[in-house]
Amino acid sequence: MIKQSYQGGLKVHKSSPSGKRYGIADSHRVTLTGLRTADMLRLDSVYFVGKYRMHKYHFKNRSSKGAAEIAQFPLTIYCLFLTLFLPVLNLVALLIAGTTAYLATNDLAAKAATQPTFAQALNAMAVEAYSFQSNALAQFVKMSPQGGYAGCGNDLYVLATNIGAAGIQSSAPDQSLNSNIDTTNNIYEMQVVSSYTVSPLVSLASFPLLGNIPGLGQSVTFCFAATRPIEHPGGLQTAASGGGVATVTPFNRIAATAPGAFPAATAVTWRTPNIFQQIQNAGQTVVGVNVLLVQANNPNWTSTGLAITPGEKIWIDTQAVGLWTDAPYYSPVDANGVNWIPDGLTCSSLDIDTLDGKVGTNGAPFLLGDSQYNYPPAGSGTFSMIFNDLVGTYGDNTGAQLVRVIVVN
Repeated sequence: MIKQSYQGGLKVHKSSPSGKRYGIADSHRVTLTGLRTADMLRLDSVYFVGKYRMHKYHFKNRSSKGAAEIAQFPLTIYCLFLTLFLPVLNLVALLIAGTTAYLATNDLAAKAATQPTFAQALNAMAVEAYSFQSNALAQFVKMSPQGGYAGCGNDLYVLATNIGAAGIQSSAPDQSLNSNIDTTNNIYEMQVVSSYTVSPLVSLASFPLLGNIPGLGQSVTFCFAATRPIEHPGGLQTAASGGGVATVTPFNRIAATAPGAFPAATAVTWRTPNIFQQIQNAGQTVVGVNVLLVQANNPNWTSTGLAITPGEKIWIDTQAVGLWTDAPYYSPVDANGVNWIPDGLTCSSLDIDTLDGKVGTNGAPFLLGDSQYNYPPAGSGTFSMIFNDLVGTYGDNTGAQLVRVIVVN
């Protein structure tokens, strides 16, 4: 057998016992083909130099392959991050949001069921709902209410279950029953039905295959219902007899028929719970009432639907825990806002973050704040309200104020 080395490889000539001749060489690695096992063993044991060179070239090839794999490692990690970590993160946030909405719905039902009247139950539900929506967890998982009473995402129902007939009568959303209260034959319950939309924590809408999956690239709507026994069934008797369902107007207590006693202030009611008593003491008559939500991120004036005529006055009261802010990195404030008037405000002469009002389309804005009593607005027309912020910067605002507006003469 003849062995010859040259730069870049190894040339091997060998005559096998069977008379075959093998010649194998290349500049990168030595490849042995056509050899029997016995020939391989013989070559491996005799030609140590050739074995070394073969391993040398083989080692170089493996080193190049390993470098390529290392170079692809960051790309692999990035792909795993997109396809595994982000979807799992969104699903965990979705689970947290669903659990939170479920617990909140039960809490609202429990709160409403303990109120002495249906109007107060409706108010307690709405106030608790706004408080829940303003907490950090609800904002983190991107929950937003859908419909409901005054836009709070929840509707209140009264259920009357007949013990003997096992039938259930339900009121219309946010309305009480009109039938006579019969605690002997019926069991009365408050039911809260909630609806919240949850957006993906990290939207994958632009990713193929993942973009159309709810919770990953699309929003998800959660609907829950919770029922609790009513502690004061007598408070449901708010409508005249005659069957059917009667609409209950929250807080609409006309001075001529207003009851002598009013509920005391609590942490989840209005700032001035006895405002109707004050109106009655002032010798005024209520001619219009509305309760509505003013959102901090709404750049448009919110109409109250109440027309103001010359000589009429307005009373404004806000929900006691209402907070809002003009940017997520600022601490929330109440409807009195911040003592600062930068350039470019919607209401240029009033402080930022305040609740402001105007009468008519072109009326001059005036401060409302968290309460305004016996105020005589100038002009005539529909009364509207707004959160005062820089024009064109309403998109990052958060929070809202639940406001009751009372027009008197």
